[in-house]
Amino acid sequence: MSRPTALSPKPLTATTLGFAPAQVPIKMLFPTCSFCSRSASSSYSDVKQSSVAQINGWASELFGRVLEFGDNPAHFIETLLPCSKPFKLEGSLDNAFSTYKPAKGAAEVESYPDLIKGLKTIMKPFKAAKKSVVVDTHLVRMDFPFDAFATHHHHTYPDICIGFPGKRKFESNSWQEVALVIEAKGDERDDPFPRRGFRNIRTVEQLAKNARNLMLANGFLYSFVIGIYGHTVRLVRFDHTCALVSKPIDLRYGGAKVLQRFLWHFVHPAVGDTVVGCDPTISRLDDASQEWLKAHLEQASVQNWKDHVRELKKGRRVEVFDDKTGRCIPYLLYHLVDVNGRLFSRATMVWRAIEDTRIWKDGRLVDDPARSRVLPKPRIVKEAWRQLVRTAEATFYDRISARIPDEDRFGLPTMVCGGDIGEFECRWWEDTERRYRSGHRGSSSESFTNLNSDDAKDKTEALPSAPTSALFFSSTGSATVPQVSSVQPGADYIPPYEYPTRYPQHQTYSWRLVHDQEDWHRERSHMRIVIDDVGRPLTEFASTHELVLAVRDAIKGHRLLWEKAKILHRDVSVGNILIADDQEGKDFVGFLHDFDYSAMECEPQAPADDSPMDGTSEAGDTSSSTTEHGSGDPDALKERTGTFYFMAYEILSTPDIVHNTHHDLESFYWVLLWVVVRHTDHGDVRGQKLCDRIFKYGDDEESANAKKGWLEKATFNIPNNAPLTYLLTELTALVQENLPTTRRNAKQTLLTYQALLSVFDSALAMPGWPTDDWRPCTLLKGDGRTGIAPIMKPAPPNLFSEPLRPLRPLPKRGDAASLLLGRLLPSHNMHPGRSAPAGYGPLTRSTREKRSGACLDNHEGGKDASSPTPSGAVRKKQKVSAMGPPTAPGRRRVTAGHRAREESASRYPQTRTRENRAPEPTRSSARIRERKTP
Repeated sequence: MSRPTALSPKPLTATTLGFAPAQVPIKMLFPTCSFCSRSASSSYSDVKQSSVAQINGWASELFGRVLEFGDNPAHFIETLLPCSKPFKLEGSLDNAFSTYKPAKGAAEVESYPDLIKGLKTIMKPFKAAKKSVVVDTHLVRMDFPFDAFATHHHHTYPDICIGFPGKRKFESNSWQEVALVIEAKGDERDDPFPRRGFRNIRTVEQLAKNARNLMLANGFLYSFVIGIYGHTVRLVRFDHTCALVSKPIDLRYGGAKVLQRFLWHFVHPAVGDTVVGCDPTISRLDDASQEWLKAHLEQASVQNWKDHVRELKKGRRVEVFDDKTGRCIPYLLYHLVDVNGRLFSRATMVWRAIEDTRIWKDGRLVDDPARSRVLPKPRIVKEAWRQLVRTAEATFYDRISARIPDEDRFGLPTMVCGGDIGEFECRWWEDTERRYRSGHRGSSSESFTNLNSDDAKDKTEALPSAPTSALFFSSTGSATVPQVSSVQPGADYIPPYEYPTRYPQHQTYSWRLVHDQEDWHRERSHMRIVIDDVGRPLTEFASTHELVLAVRDAIKGHRLLWEKAKILHRDVSVGNILIADDQEGKDFVGFLHDFDYSAMECEPQAPADDSPMDGTSEAGDTSSSTTEHGSGDPDALKERTGTFYFMAYEILSTPDIVHNTHHDLESFYWVLLWVVVRHTDHGDVRGQKLCDRIFKYGDDEESANAKKGWLEKATFNIPNNAPLTYLLTELTALVQENLPTTRRNAKQTLLTYQALLSVFDSALAMPGWPTDDWRPCTLLKGDGRTGIAPIMKPAPPNLFSEPLRPLRPLPKRGDAASLLLGRLLPSHNMHPGRSAPAGYGPLTRSTREKRSGACLDNHEGGKDASSPTPSGAVRKKQKVSAMGPPTAPGRRRVTAGHRAREESASRYPQTRTRENRAPEPTRSSARIRERKTP
């Protein structure tokens, strides 16, 4: 079979699969309804499985991202499960599931033993090293893969779990032991993909959660789950951009053989050592590695290292591909600092790690005598799946290094190494394609094929740490790895072997398989970077003096970014300001990081190496800039990016506003206020619940009005902390003047670095700062350092051509089904090129909340929205505005669509509980005067 054309730079076309585009077997599945809470939840109940917020979040997560693929199940398997050994098993399996009698309802679990028996029968011909344990786990509670984050993600009960091949022991409550999950129901009508309704929404949600947990726990590049509905089987492949579903398989008519073929491919991966989808650059930490790591952390006197290794068995050894050298540098990841729990997202994971300085000797890793006296330094390893249209974060670090000398760097981290492993793979893949087209495959390609065979893998079993990884990436580890001792990589290094699979593994291609070039921008590429500076979250300050110092230093870092490197951060948030762990030898206490959504100003001509940049730009400059962002769109600064809670008032209230430096400076104020309200005794009678009155989530206008109202009425009198009282009072006045105004004789005074830093410096110079005045946040369950409630994202906008009707009110009581079904929407026409069954669609959104710039992913936010994390990091809202119920009459321009919604809303008035009901104004209340004001 001929190989497909290159993925990059040209997107994959349907013709590459062997059939014309018109014949591509594509069907958009599961266009579920979307739900949206008006604001972020503030209690632990919102992370429970039965909560409406959780149901809303998963329904919108899956909206439009479940696609049927393949002419038939065999095509699905051959395309999506690259196999190292062809499937040649003979013999009939007609009786494999003869005793399996699916039962409906609660009795379905009674058929699980016969289903498991059938699965074992079809795996019986496999070699012992390829057989997997099959376990009934429908009564086993499976928590989120990482304990530190388990309270923010509800547990699940997978029906049947299949372990990794060759493993005889199975710890049934650990996701790290699970390779594949099967969800079984007793009726063919439970198959959710051609149907719709509340029950089917939850069925797909089950599959998606399992896939998410498998990927996070095991570092899978993509994962597979199986849905069995009566005698109908569906194979589903999830990655971080969408899900592909096979055609239905019938167990009564040859389905057992198809399922056997699937499992054969699954346990014979062309790349990796375990199953299809495993990352060849990742291996688990064996006992020797764990002991080596703990010994080095203790020897280096790393702060709190014993707390950081509590889940060491869930750590991993990874190779970080470095763009500059073309080598992969091994790191031992031992403590998960932050994780994005969303499935279709960047799936960012942030780890504490140290470099693995050991070398291979006699088939095992031993200390390198040349580096025995060098203690590895703790660093941060960040991995994520970036959208192809977005500029890689490493590019921003490169510019920072080029424009800001080390002696001048302040409040900014340093990148040690890293790069985009997906881009590296594509270069390798395209080189193989070029040789295929030219007909010169060469002996090196043949040698790689031989190395990937089962015999070659057997010969390398003596290497305990990912031997296939060393074959797949020739620069893996150090230069003393046996297989790569003669390799001398460079920045544009391409391995001298044939690329082993039909498509790249570290860069998604799902949308290009099914939608040709239309949705190439939805694809994602796997990247890892190593950051030298290690810090703790801003919400873990020791004292408010340290908190204010950290924010001040981050502002100085922001100033350097803009004035020296012409980089605008555009995502100032709680999670993106850290307090340095090791402050010895550093001039700064806090630093600003995470440049995923930053923008760079493009220059007509690159300056000479010895010519400094003009650093006279000030925050008040509102002139538009041409920026480099993703595809080079000059309007990139107009994109809505950032964390919703901390967005500037003008960003929320003004459509198509150009994001500028004074907006970022305003965000620093909201970050400081957020932390003070949640983690100090600030004196307000409402305590930490004051945060709910200032920070509103879900509607731009409501959030903007809440912030403006706070600025107009805010008063501070923080007990025993006069400096902080002074600081917040002065900052509030500056931010209020920064707001646009229509008042007569009033003038908007934009925030500047000088004005902001002057207030900070004056406050820090004042005596009277208390010590140890941090307080735990009680708004959510956890250790008190989690300062943010889970944020559920709405469904993608602009998929429907007509305005939608408002929601019916939620019942005050009732089960989850009645809550959800009360919000189902009537049928509406889909956007051209899409189809949706009647009864489903996203919620309405205000006409002013339209995307600006190039919004290239319907579901991609300025940053990934997810459940809270112990680090206090705040998840992001999508660039476009949230879709929620219409705002109150009189606060927006009325259109025909609005009138229709209001008429419908009058028939279904909004139900409000005592907790979220606004107090009724008295006759003397200022709120009456506000409402009377035109």
